[in-house]
Amino acid sequence: MRLTVLNDNTRAKGLINDWGWSVLAEGNYRFLFDADTRGEVLAHNSKVLGTSLRNLDFAVLSHWHYDHYGGFPLIAQLNPGLRLYAPPGGTIEGLTVFEVIDAGEIAEGVWTSGALNGFEHAIAIETPSGLVIIVGCSHPGVDRLTETLLDVSGYEKAHLVIGGFHYPSRRTLDKLTRMTEFIAPAHCSGDEAKVYVRKNYPGKFVEVKTGTIIEL
Repeated sequence: MRLTVLNDNTRAKGLINDWGWSVLAEGNYRFLFDADTRGEVLAHNSKVLGTSLRNLDFAVLSHWHYDHYGGFPLIAQLNPGLRLYAPPGGTIEGLTVFEVIDAGEIAEGVWTSGALNGFEHAIAIETPSGLVIIVGCSHPGVDRLTETLLDVSGYEKAHLVIGGFHYPSRRTLDKLTRMTEFIAPAHCSGDEAKVYVRKNYPGKFVEVKTGTIIEL
């Protein structure tokens, strides 16, 4: 199982980035979680990183904010008719939008939290290392999303939680550390959250930026 960060707010040499978030997951399925703001960013970075945006099994949109769905028109060109799991509230021309309402399994070993507050969902993936949870901006709370995914998947603890945590409180981060072995704050998590986790939970902190590849 491999996660490739195609876009984060922080970039690596040779790559480009926006304020946004996009991760390519490759394991039993190949799917894109969120699509940044511009297809050009995804196209450039996937080429540099030596991976393809074609032949996806499905895609996931955490919520309808432009820094998460702006690149999906490119994905539609490369994968016409691809199923996109998303909360209610929008469409992407060329993609088949499947509205996610309730928590449940969307593919074997892949779960959605359901649209918390009717607005945002996250997913969990069964991997050889354990349960991996990918979040977008965590507007409903990264702790709530994680709790919901642990409950629906039947896991007691996650192996990794990665994504935007939306400037979480220290209390939220402390709670999250009890639910996962590793934490990878990215996108809208904020520098304060990264510093706090790195300082107080150094064994759990995973640094993430555009171009990061995580093998699981």
